[in-house]
Amino acid sequence: MNIDPQIIASPAPFVKSDTEKKHPRIVREPLKSQDIAVPFKALGRHIAKCQRKRQSVRVPAMRGSELGQVLRTLELKRAYA
Repeated sequence: MNIDPQIIASPAPFVKSDTEKKHPRIVREPLKSQDIAVPFKALGRHIAKCQRKRQSVRVPAMRGSELGQVLRTLELKRAYA
């Protein structure tokens, strides 16, 4: 009985490498409450109010920086820590 060696031990190009490449995380300073735009503060207050009432909230599509401002507002409101 002849067994194909590739079935038992796969060659090196087909095996995953041990080191995984990770994206570098950029650490930024937390936003001050004065730096947050007024519409995003209002959206954060609205989300916090609806969360207390256990209502669902529609969050519109936004950029990463805008989402960061809304999340920072929720942190400042202590709605979500």
